[in-house]
Amino acid sequence: MRRAFITLALLGIMFAGCGRGGEKKEADVIARVDGSALTVSDLMSRVPPEFRGALTREQWIKLINDWCEQQILANYAISRGALKDPQVRRKIEQAKIQILQDYIRNRIIAPAIKISDEEIERYYLEHQGDFVREHDEVRALHIVVSSKSLADTVKKFLKADSSFCAVAKRFSEEYSKTDSCDLGWFSRADLLPDLIRPVFRANPGEWVGPIKGGGKYHFFFIVDKGKDGTVRSLEQVRDQIYSRLFAEKFAAYMSNLLDSLRAATQIQIDTTVLDSVIMSAKRGSK
Repeated sequence: MRRAFITLALLGIMFAGCGRGGEKKEADVIARVDGSALTVSDLMSRVPPEFRGALTREQWIKLINDWCEQQILANYAISRGALKDPQVRRKIEQAKIQILQDYIRNRIIAPAIKISDEEIERYYLEHQGDFVREHDEVRALHIVVSSKSLADTVKKFLKADSSFCAVAKRFSEEYSKTDSCDLGWFSRADLLPDLIRPVFRANPGEWVGPIKGGGKYHFFFIVDKGKDGTVRSLEQVRDQIYSRLFAEKFAAYMSNLLDSLRAATQIQIDTTVLDSVIMSAKRGSK
């Protein structure tokens, strides 16, 4: 892992050397190692937004020290001739090309792709055969707790007509800030064996539990059900359709971009050299 960090640091140093857009503002710099600077935005980019508020001061300092060590080791590697090593330079060049390709994909092509609701609806109507259920499915909300006493408490709240998701937020071990307590759609194959029968026998609008499975206690609120052979609703497959259309438009955009760039670029391929490489490879494989 440390070797990967050193490679990234070497790459950063090489990129920095390619073009400096002026010194970084001192107010934005949180750490320096010789000529390299760690800015506030650099530091923030190392931590996903949802975790930043939970980090302690010591953890932030550790992140900064980790960066300092990476820079120190990268500088040491350079002082020992790393950037003159053909293998190192080749790996850095490969990494640089990949980063630049990712830039094209994520910062140029992806923002240019637009997909309307009308396109999604049209695709859905024209490809309904792709969205036929192969098994019975259920969409449900979920609460899971580890002890019988907690399960009894959850049951009391649910019997008192408390909001299922409010109870899940308070007690469930698997409550998610992004998905709340919604499991989405699933089939029998997605459940523990002990949970299948009670969940699939319940009707929409009903809750079942506690059901013991996998050493824990489970509650389910049935939102909706779909029978084998029926077509999934547009809302159920909207994200799937969006991904398909995005992939198609992305491929078309990339193909057109490459065609235009190739037309404006001088490309030479020496087939004589290629033939000698192929012959050499064949001899080496015998």
